[in-house]
Amino acid sequence: MQALRTLYRIGAAILFAVVLVQIGAAGYGAFYAAHKLKDKGSTMTHKSFDHGFSFHQGFGYLIFIIAVVVFALALASRLGKRSVLLALAAPVLVAITIILAWAGESAPAAGIFHPLLALAVFAVTGLLAHHAWRGGRAWTP
Repeated sequence: MQALRTLYRIGAAILFAVVLVQIGAAGYGAFYAAHKLKDKGSTMTHKSFDHGFSFHQGFGYLIFIIAVVVFALALASRLGKRSVLLALAAPVLVAITIILAWAGESAPAAGIFHPLLALAVFAVTGLLAHHAWRGGRAWTP
């Protein structure tokens, strides 16, 4: 049981770290596109736009898989209802964030909610990692 809890703790920290990397990847994509548009006579092609955001897009799916693994570790570790529900919130929020990204491709107005929900993913995974490393001592109702 202790080994599972250790894996959960490490997984929660990795999950938060990859969310931070994902935020950085979004920033890279946005500034890469802006840089390409800044060049005189340049036009933004689909290929150059994809170059800037391809890592961000693919990495989002990896984050979902890691979040599901962390949730499974929380269940297997028998951490208690609150911890398991918090661990469940991460993959659910990541899945909804991915769906909003898909929706934003067809309806840009829906894309507004993708980064807003990403802030919730950041908060939940940060809380999850903090709680995991504090051994539950920081969790108060």
